[in-house]
Amino acid sequence: MTKMSEQELKAIVSAEIADATAFAGGRLAEERRRALDYYLGEPFGNEQEGRSQVISTDVADTIEWILPSLLRIFTAGENVVRFEPTGPEDEEVARQATEYVNWIFQRDNPGFLIFYTLFKDALLQKNGIAKVWWEEDESAERETYLRKMLPELQLLLSDPDVEPIEHSAYEDRVVLPGPDGLPAEAAAELHDVTVIRRRRRGRVRIEPVPPEEFLISRRARSLNDAGFVAHRVRRTVSELTAAGYDRALIDRLASDDAPDLSPEAQSRRRLEEEAGPGSAGEVDRSRRELWVTECYLRVDWDGDGVAERRKVTVVGDGQEILDNEPYDGVPFVALTPIIMPHSFYGLSVADLVMDLQLIKSTILRQILDNLYLSNNGRHVISDQVNLDDMMTSRPGGIVRLKSGAVPSQGHVMPLETPLVAAAAFPVLEYLDGVREGRTGVTRYTQGLDADSLNKTATGISQIMAAAQQRIELIARVFAETGVKDLFRQILRLVGRHQNAPRIIRLRNRWVPMDPRSWSTEMDVSVNVGLGTGNRDQMLGHLHTILGIQAQAIQQQGGVDGPLVRLDNVYNTLAKIVENAGLKPAEAYFSRPSDQPVAPPPMQPEPPPDPQLLLLEQQ
Repeated sequence: MTKMSEQELKAIVSAEIADATAFAGGRLAEERRRALDYYLGEPFGNEQEGRSQVISTDVADTIEWILPSLLRIFTAGENVVRFEPTGPEDEEVARQATEYVNWIFQRDNPGFLIFYTLFKDALLQKNGIAKVWWEEDESAERETYLRKMLPELQLLLSDPDVEPIEHSAYEDRVVLPGPDGLPAEAAAELHDVTVIRRRRRGRVRIEPVPPEEFLISRRARSLNDAGFVAHRVRRTVSELTAAGYDRALIDRLASDDAPDLSPEAQSRRRLEEEAGPGSAGEVDRSRRELWVTECYLRVDWDGDGVAERRKVTVVGDGQEILDNEPYDGVPFVALTPIIMPHSFYGLSVADLVMDLQLIKSTILRQILDNLYLSNNGRHVISDQVNLDDMMTSRPGGIVRLKSGAVPSQGHVMPLETPLVAAAAFPVLEYLDGVREGRTGVTRYTQGLDADSLNKTATGISQIMAAAQQRIELIARVFAETGVKDLFRQILRLVGRHQNAPRIIRLRNRWVPMDPRSWSTEMDVSVNVGLGTGNRDQMLGHLHTILGIQAQAIQQQGGVDGPLVRLDNVYNTLAKIVENAGLKPAEAYFSRPSDQPVAPPPMQPEPPPDPQLLLLEQQ
């Protein structure tokens, strides 16, 4: 076996980066840039000077109406996901894993903002990408301790994370216990010490990745089967130096680095005030930026004939390798609202609406131009009319005629422009119907239909339920792809890297969590809730189930089964609390399994046998 050389690895990485960048920077980047411009209401490029330039905002309106429903679906309950036990003995482990992983997502990380960014990226730019990794943090704090005796000082300095930087010793009188146990003054040696206390902790980090920073091989169908996946981002010289990389190498490479020219990045940063050449980066070289690409690719590094996954971090397009190490899997999750089979990239909601926005904007512009011409039309004038007066249009303005000209002779004749706006409104109505059919966002869900009160409640409910199916389908696709993979990654990372129990607060109690003994291959089920249109229905069903459970308990003579137990009743009550928009459920009902089990009642001892007592006496 011949091990691969570093030059060969550089060549492979450079080729993969070039191919993935060309794929992401071509038609795909242009489509994402166009979607972002439509969302921001940027001009189309076909505007004419002196004509209406109004722009309809259908892309932004549709996405902003879908987002609240999606976020409510995933965040209405206390836990986003639930881990399923693989056997009867794993019930408690699965429950702890569920609580801990949801706690990490919502407390250690900004869970709501992560979902918001992921979902918005997916609805607008085809795919939402998130990076999930284990991060080791180290912090140093300065602490000062005064008037410590020698045993206290030795105990303080016995901590390996404590480093003394200043120390002074002196004699002084202190109060100490005397021989008789009573306090008494005595001379003692005291110490003042200043230390640096270093704290190390690891945690799971989750960060949404801008679409233009994510690279994947063009033939990939999913993240798991991709031969090359990378995160390409700009880092400053200061950040790379603080990470421990060679300062001389970083300085040399930073002078030749290329700027970010991706179309979607330029559209996103159009409103930002970017530093021009010769500004901060030229004055402070530590703030100069360069491309750093964190690559995850399959390559036969050890020469055994089998390609294994490795993490290779390079600067630029692969000129220098900063690190090269084995890695299992990829630290990314991806979701898309409309899956295209056998392709990694799907379709966004913006792709469904952009053509309608262009058509509606064109019709609106023509309607407004027609109104402008109707209200301030053109005129046919003779040479007897003062041209400057006709060019100045204002209320109450005067038009002068030359001497001898009479107004009744037809020197000023208006050109009539028929008002055709009324004929265009049915077309706009038709386009709104097409958009509703494509996206599921109807005027009923938006509360915009003035005639809704004249329709039956059953009819409105059926219309909303049919429209809501599109949004619920998007939610189910998100749940079964990116959301499920995200929480699997969290469980896998804490199982591999957390090496000590962690104390967290759950249900008003401090609970130790030690994932080292958990199985990282537990099944995951995502608790996808329902929108507000179905919440009342769900509450009605839950109350019906609760009534049936109460009848079953009466029939079976208690809560010990076999049909209904207290845990079943608690689960129903917890769902009622969640669907009522209140959480956590433990604030209203106590989980039966958390209650101390009462010992069985003491049975009275039977009276002693008289014959046995007689035998013992003998």
